[in-house]
Amino acid sequence: MLDFLTECDWSEVEAELQGRGVKAITFYDVVLDFILMDAFEDLENPPSSVTAVALSTAVWSVLRAKRRMLKYHDGFIAHFYDVSEHLSPVLAWGFLGPDENIRELCTFFKDQIVGLLQDLFSFSNVRYTTVEELAVDVMNLTRERFQVISQRLAL
Repeated sequence: MLDFLTECDWSEVEAELQGRGVKAITFYDVVLDFILMDAFEDLENPPSSVTAVALSTAVWSVLRAKRRMLKYHDGFIAHFYDVSEHLSPVLAWGFLGPDENIRELCTFFKDQIVGLLQDLFSFSNVRYTTVEELAVDVMNLTRERFQVISQRLAL
């Protein structure tokens, strides 16, 4: 993914992501909303095949099906699916598997990300007065959540 992003045609990446509903090429829109929130939503409503077959096989099957429908078969989404092939089975197992401790950790991580997104759009948590104040508040909220997640993972 990193190699792809350093040498890609950004206008093609932008067109590809806009076709998937991404409004702007920002960390929020691509990483937090498109990647993480979509993954969380997919895991909340897993296809029935997930419960019938091994999680990794089901996830890979879904990704293969999505990959076949891509407009750019070597674009950003294709590379994103390469990463997802490794992460999605682990996340699916974490959220849906039998280990309660891992499920609790995955739910904690998801709650922290969703909480961060809610904080970012809260007028009581973020000053939307100037770009500088907005940037400071966004950075502070992000650092706070990162510290909370890091402390939890350190345990």
